[in-house]
Amino acid sequence: MSTTTVLPFPPAEQECPAWCARDAHAEAVGSHVSIPVRLTAPAEMSPSLEPPLLSVQIGLGHDEEARGEQPRLWLSAVDGTAELDSAALGELIAGVEKFALRLRGLRHRFEAVILGGAAEAVDLYPAATHPLELVAPCPPWCQYRDQEEHSVTGLLADQFHATEETSMELALHPVVHSKYGQEAETLDLVMEHMPHDPRPLIDLTIGTTQKRHHVEMTFDEADRLRSCLNEFIAQGREYARPEAVASLQELVGYCGVRIVEHRNNVKGFFGHAVGDTRQGGPVWVTVPKGAAGPYLEDRVKHLLADIHETQEELTATDGAEVRQAGAPPGTSWLRGQAAA
Repeated sequence: MSTTTVLPFPPAEQECPAWCARDAHAEAVGSHVSIPVRLTAPAEMSPSLEPPLLSVQIGLGHDEEARGEQPRLWLSAVDGTAELDSAALGELIAGVEKFALRLRGLRHRFEAVILGGAAEAVDLYPAATHPLELVAPCPPWCQYRDQEEHSVTGLLADQFHATEETSMELALHPVVHSKYGQEAETLDLVMEHMPHDPRPLIDLTIGTTQKRHHVEMTFDEADRLRSCLNEFIAQGREYARPEAVASLQELVGYCGVRIVEHRNNVKGFFGHAVGDTRQGGPVWVTVPKGAAGPYLEDRVKHLLADIHETQEELTATDGAEVRQAGAPPGTSWLRGQAAA
């Protein structure tokens, strides 16, 4: 009887996911890892730290994959201490900002593509039918990718991509009255990739349905704006002392302010104050109809500051000398230099 050696068949390798960088399989552990997002150390750092300060990547270990678990986000950090000068700190800040941007992109891929199960791209148009038609695959962030209109037979024949709109009300701007009712002024943001553009653009719109102002920004321009905003916010928060500024309630009590809401919606009226501030008399402040919250406080404080700084004196109907700030609501309120 002959001796037979049975050779086991190697287990079939599972298909490597699309997000895997495919360079970790050389370790023969079967793990999948994405291209890492790294925060590198500044060149001026002393002593120099060779590894990245922080590294984040999507990972799925062999055992976790066998158990059917979801991929995870792996974070690694360098262990060490180094010294920074001002220039190196500036370089590190710029690196952290770019690192945060890349992390947001990694999070979107992780949530939308990996956990959400969305395909990396949906190629709806195999070829352009005219020169200004976008035929790049539909990205996961496009709000139209799952709609019937975003198809070969749909209405979007020119094939463009757009995110959902982000809208925020501007608390320091007045509420306007339109045919739709009361409207707060808003700042609206959306990203669109039009057929003729090589890259998406950032669309920024400010205003109401009565009047809007619209601008488009490239990624480079949006990057510069983001950097300036980050710097302004950091400086403002570092040195601001809000507790040193009197509250609206304190000013009302100290100045004897009487706040009155105008009964009508007067276009172009932003508030008016009048009073005898030299004798400590009351100051009457008329605010636009519907003024409330931060906008009301901002308007009253500005008017009180203006009326205490102005040198223009007016004569009221009873002969008293008063001062005013802001434009009154109506053209007949003043007659020359005298109060009507």
